[in-house]
Amino acid sequence: MSSFTRFQSYLKKRGISGPWRIEPLINRTFKQTIVIPAYEELEFLPKTLESINKNKPELLEQSLVVVVVNNATHAPQSVKENNQLTLQNLNENIYQFTLAVIDAASSGLELPLKHAGVGLARKIGIDLALPHLTSPYSLIFCTDADTKVGTDYLSKVLQYFESLDVQAAVVGFHHQRSNNSVLDATIRQYEKFLLSTAQKMKDAGSPYGYVAMGSTIVCTAEVYCAVGGMPRKKATEDFYFLQELSKYCGVQTIPETLVFPSSRPISRVYLGTGYRMEQMQKGFDIANLYYSDDAFLNLSKWLQLGSHAFGINLHDILKQLTDIHPNLVEFLESEGIGVVWSKIQYNAPSDTHFIKQFHRWFDGLKTIRFLKSFSS
Repeated sequence: MSSFTRFQSYLKKRGISGPWRIEPLINRTFKQTIVIPAYEELEFLPKTLESINKNKPELLEQSLVVVVVNNATHAPQSVKENNQLTLQNLNENIYQFTLAVIDAASSGLELPLKHAGVGLARKIGIDLALPHLTSPYSLIFCTDADTKVGTDYLSKVLQYFESLDVQAAVVGFHHQRSNNSVLDATIRQYEKFLLSTAQKMKDAGSPYGYVAMGSTIVCTAEVYCAVGGMPRKKATEDFYFLQELSKYCGVQTIPETLVFPSSRPISRVYLGTGYRMEQMQKGFDIANLYYSDDAFLNLSKWLQLGSHAFGINLHDILKQLTDIHPNLVEFLESEGIGVVWSKIQYNAPSDTHFIKQFHRWFDGLKTIRFLKSFSS
């Protein structure tokens, strides 16, 4: 296939090698793929697929939708039964797109306990879809089995990537409304926190100012391979994957609201929307998640100083840090500035290269630690 040669190096070094496979056998290529992990999603997955099916027929004809039905070997029996029914029912409907199913739930195909989770399920789906894409510029759409998409989802995203020559982005989202008024108010509060935090990070000068949500990620096949693919993480795979994309090519935010994640309070991992919803139902105050205005102000000052310090030695930088905050030197030393600063300077031939190297070091994770540290 035309794209296989370009992807085979990644697949050989970092790709999934089995025992999973796409069914039924596919002998054609597609301009884009949508990959959906499904774990105990018998009730919600059909609604997700139907929402995709309402997109433009000419785009759906060029779309491969891959559903990865998955569970670990130690999953509860109820989950395994739900997944088996899901596998059976996936063949009942006919769609305008090509539907491919990956069985990672049946005996002998279950996910290994060490890595079982959404990260590995996404990776399996994407890696097996890669040889079926027409080019390195084909788009990989990530979404979830309880998430609906708008009727312009494909057309708007494709237009955004093509017109702006974008390689990675997150799509505007709005959580589905809940019939429970208390739950609905809760999800709106959490959504506001996510969006406002991302905007404040962006306003402070951070390239990591976007909402890291797995159901909103889109990137080209080329950059997916370039950053080493999806992390095999049980949780936060979306955060770390987007962070690598940001370091490599930048992550844009598509402003149109095209993705509608679920608002249900379901706690499968220790982070994420469902986890926070469950926390808040038990009395957790979302105000505790917010970072202070002072923390964002300090972040802005530090990013302005640090990213424009090309050619300035560490001693002179440290002298200026106390003007921002008396604890900033201690924080940055704990993050390894003493070890990395000279290396960044040495490897940057210009101020433009230095800015990129600076943000590769002071990444999204360090930014969150900074905000937590200076909000307390």
